[in-house]
Amino acid sequence: MRARTRQHGHRGNRLRARRVRNSWFSGLLLLCTAAFTSVLPTTTFAATVDKPTMYMSASAGYGGYYIKEDWVPVAVTIHHVGPAQNATLTVHVNDALVGGRRLGGSLKWNVRLPANGWTTTEIDVPGVVLSEGASVTCSAGGVPLYTSALSGNSVTNVALVAVLATSSQATQFLAGSSTSANPVLAVALNPSLVPTSVNLLDGLTAVVTSLDTLSRLSTAQQEAVQNWVKLGGLLVISGTDEAPAMWRASVPLEPGSEKSAQGSFLSQFANSAGLANRIAIRVGGVDATARLWAGTNQAPMLASESLGRGQIWQTAFSPMDPNLLGWSGNPLMWTAIFKHGVEGADSALAPLFSSDGAESLASVGDALAPLRVPSLPVFAVVFALYLVVIGPVLFLVLRRFRRAHWAWGLLPVFSGITTIGIYLFGGTERPSGLLMDGVGVLDLSGDGRAESYGVEAFMSPYPGGLDFSLPSQTLAVPMSVKETLPASDAVVGYTNQATNVQFRNVGRWRVRYVYAAHLDENSGQFVMNLSSAYGLLFGTVTNDTPYVVDHAAIVWQSHMYHLGTMKPGQVVELNPTAATVTTQWISDYGTYNRDLTHGIGRSLGAYLTQFSSSSTTASQDADAPTAMLIATTDKRTSSLPAPAKSQDVSSDKTLVLVRQYADVSPGIGGPLP
Repeated sequence: MRARTRQHGHRGNRLRARRVRNSWFSGLLLLCTAAFTSVLPTTTFAATVDKPTMYMSASAGYGGYYIKEDWVPVAVTIHHVGPAQNATLTVHVNDALVGGRRLGGSLKWNVRLPANGWTTTEIDVPGVVLSEGASVTCSAGGVPLYTSALSGNSVTNVALVAVLATSSQATQFLAGSSTSANPVLAVALNPSLVPTSVNLLDGLTAVVTSLDTLSRLSTAQQEAVQNWVKLGGLLVISGTDEAPAMWRASVPLEPGSEKSAQGSFLSQFANSAGLANRIAIRVGGVDATARLWAGTNQAPMLASESLGRGQIWQTAFSPMDPNLLGWSGNPLMWTAIFKHGVEGADSALAPLFSSDGAESLASVGDALAPLRVPSLPVFAVVFALYLVVIGPVLFLVLRRFRRAHWAWGLLPVFSGITTIGIYLFGGTERPSGLLMDGVGVLDLSGDGRAESYGVEAFMSPYPGGLDFSLPSQTLAVPMSVKETLPASDAVVGYTNQATNVQFRNVGRWRVRYVYAAHLDENSGQFVMNLSSAYGLLFGTVTNDTPYVVDHAAIVWQSHMYHLGTMKPGQVVELNPTAATVTTQWISDYGTYNRDLTHGIGRSLGAYLTQFSSSSTTASQDADAPTAMLIATTDKRTSSLPAPAKSQDVSSDKTLVLVRQYADVSPGIGGPLP
């Protein structure tokens, strides 16, 4: 019985122990399950948060190279993960310029992020900003998504030549070439990245392409390249296939069948050792108005045609021809092409951020005068009267009435009255509204377009801000005097409809600037029918612009012809006997146009030295002499905007230099003795 009882006791102990172990195991299992359950969402969320939603890279310039004195195109490539959404690209600007002025604020562009895909967009940044190191940030809904450094190489003392190709190997035929001034740095520019703005091509000395590649550019890209040539650029085309519609009237060579030509024609053009091999060409003929540089009329090899201020050169051969690549004179041939193509060219596109270029126009802000201070003689009379009244006169009067002790009260009263009077006088002399000064340049191409750039300076007696709206594709940047602008205080927003400039939190009497440039499509032109005879200029000039111009003059072959004020539509006939001889046309024109030596015009007078004086010399190419028309207008151009919202304005001054070149038909006789 006892044995059975002990047996049942041991069995119960084992059951209780098993139940305890099971309960511990169950508890541990429940604890682990709970921990895993609680950690799993956190881990999954963290993985979701850490997973990148986009990748972005930015390459500045042409093949990674740029000139810092110009506005520079930047290609931004974005890979977006997620649904499509709208975003904003932002570049913060805070860079010092010469003369104590600064670029400052933010530049913004709208971009559409694709759904789980790639996109490439173009933004435009001043080269001086890139050279100091800058970055672009992509934001959506006010939340930054990605920031990428703007990579590129600033170069100087080189001629940047863009070859439209996807591979750097396509530039090898330009190795060792140069212009008359600088060695050529040939870069491969992807055709898809050719800018659609004229000003973004300004950093290039020349563009080299085939007709096939040219035809595959978009209409906007082709128009930008064509307008760039008209304003002074050099386009070199290889091949003679059928030209795109907008280029057919401009290319010098005609399409035709394959043939071969003597290489000696090219060696003569390059002034180099003989090229014995025959060169394969494909050509039908040369345009009647073109200039033939190598070959014959039946088998032209190299020819050029003028287009506006620029030139188009065309080869009937391929630059990659093995016979040319192996020829020791090949670099000399391309050097001769670039030398003749840019020699004497006077581009309308200015280096906008050079110290002696258009950036000097910002000195217009120095002419803003918040307080018209009276002259020193006026102050001398006022203080002399004060001293006489407060001194001898008051003493004699108080002594006469035996009230000398009143001086303790009268002296503060007279001082207070004098102080209040000077304060009130100063208040009446202080402007009560906005002060604006604007200077600019309108460089006419002669076909209704013009390169328009300028600086608008403003300040106000009241704190606050101003908004400006400029035409679409206008390149603009805010500027200040010395002080650093917070990124939110000055913003330039680029859209397809307009370029909007916003200033916020501008302090009282603080000077701000809008610096802008773009291609003006509606500037008009001067219609000039000019011819020469016996060293004198004859013809008529018609003002076909929307502006009244003052002090118009034509400078040609060491002569200046004064035309006076010309209203829109007015026709003026030149009086050849009224010409004045000039050897220093800039100073002579400044004497004629006094607006360039006073007030806001002084900054333009200094900038006038940037204009070419090649039209004044008698050594012009006899086959294509040119004359330069120059004038000023006080009307606002498209790059000098007025505030978007009307405000009280105390002073609004504008002065714009206007320039255009015109061909002169050669007449009879030579220069007069």
